Amino acid sequence: MSIYQKLFDITHSVKRIEQDQTKNIPYKITSWNKVNEAIREELKNKNLLLLPRVLEHSKEGNLTVVKMSCDIKDLESNESITIGDYYGYGVDNSDKGVGKATTYAYKYLIMKLFMLEVGEAEDSEFSNPPVQNKSLGRKETIMEREEDI
Repeated sequence: MSIYQKLFDITHSVKRIEQDQTKNIPYKITSWNKVNEAIREELKNKNLLLLPRVLEHSKEGNLTVVKMSCDIKDLESNESITIGDYYGYGVDNSDKGVGKATTYAYKYLIMKLFMLEVGEAEDSEFSNPPVQNKSLGRKETIMEREEDI
């Protein structure tokens, strides 16, 4: 079985992830532990190894940004592929920004690779926070920007 067939099989056998409610946050989150739990056994059964790599990172103030890719290695055939790039953002006033950003990027890399279904709906489908558009000098919502396209 090729590496692509194995990835296809995993994609169509993983279960939906239930989001967690956390203290002091008014919305549910998709935790790393839930994502890992959803794919770990499937990867083992298919003899696939994921090797995440941080390609770039930067820090400005308390915001850390990382760009990651991931090598997927088939331990039976020695075939491998690389997927990426995925970005992660971590906000921390101490030394945990890189860890937060890396976890975020890797979690979303896995979620998108295996098309993991989470919660009731993807966050981006229902929330349109205002973004600052410096060229217009005002805040606008994502929906306003999409209407202009």
